[in-house]
Amino acid sequence: MPPSTRTLALLALLVVGVGLSFAFHAAAGDTQLTYEATAVEPGENPELVAGASPNVTDLNERLSDTPERYREPVLTAAANGSFEGSLSPELHTAIGDVETPYVAYDGGYYEWSLSTRGETTNATIEMRQTDPEPVFDAVARPVADAPAGVRTAVDEGTANGSGVRPGLFRQDGAYYAVALEDEAAALAGFASAVVGFVLTPVGRGYTAVALGLLAYRYREPTRDRLLTPRRAAAVAALALPVALAGTAVFESGSLSRFVTGPASATVVASGALAGVLAAQRRWALLAGATVGIGLLTTAAIAGALGVVGFVFGPLAVCFGIAAGLVPFGYGYWFARPAPEASAG
Repeated sequence: MPPSTRTLALLALLVVGVGLSFAFHAAAGDTQLTYEATAVEPGENPELVAGASPNVTDLNERLSDTPERYREPVLTAAANGSFEGSLSPELHTAIGDVETPYVAYDGGYYEWSLSTRGETTNATIEMRQTDPEPVFDAVARPVADAPAGVRTAVDEGTANGSGVRPGLFRQDGAYYAVALEDEAAALAGFASAVVGFVLTPVGRGYTAVALGLLAYRYREPTRDRLLTPRRAAAVAALALPVALAGTAVFESGSLSRFVTGPASATVVASGALAGVLAAQRRWALLAGATVGIGLLTTAAIAGALGVVGFVFGPLAVCFGIAAGLVPFGYGYWFARPAPEASAG
């Protein structure tokens, strides 16, 4: 006898859940940061140096989206050495957080200082043009004291790995700007890894629901209403061991992952319980279970992460409830009479 529709639906959920469980690993595996070391002379490529060194800001890039009419304070400071007065909100947004000692601007280097008065836009800008050599001497670090990845980049031109640090480095009288070879690709890879990180507990929640329901189907293949609230709670609780096992076997890092991942997966899987309660129209119990699981999850994440957990905890709960709409559908469906007379 061919498998029933319900069995096929559970197998599909299992495949999706297992696939999403490895979303982070797949995304992280495709993310490879490549750093390039470019030889630079003190008078060359100030934009490249600013992009590599954390002590130099590319002021032209900061001002690229600021209309010309708002740039007058910077023009005055560059021409006269300083400016004192009011900054437009647009200019203050562009340069208000520039705290590096040097800026690259219009092909040259300037010593930079910005001070504001209180929370107003009244400010003092000091820009004293300086020769490139003192800037390089001040911000460049010896290659010999840099991480091994930086030494590889300088020796071979490029290096892969998260251990490389961007910056301006010197070796045997020569200077090298070490920076990401393709910053846009690196940002895209980072975004993919974040998405994978978020989807991993979703996949483990789906996997737990599929495994729990398949187990009940195997035990009682002809039962019409397969799920009760108690069984649905057991299915949701299965997300804890599934997520803990996945974390232990496939992940490394801080111990907080053993709390945040399983907690998030359980919220997702608890959608099955919500579906059963909705099918039985037990609205008060549904509301109580939702609030209770949300509070427990937030408390667990806050305990693992500290104060920041009170921000990420509610976010994880809200996302888990949204992702739990799929288990909700399964819970609702399996709390209703089966359309087939028998199951496959």
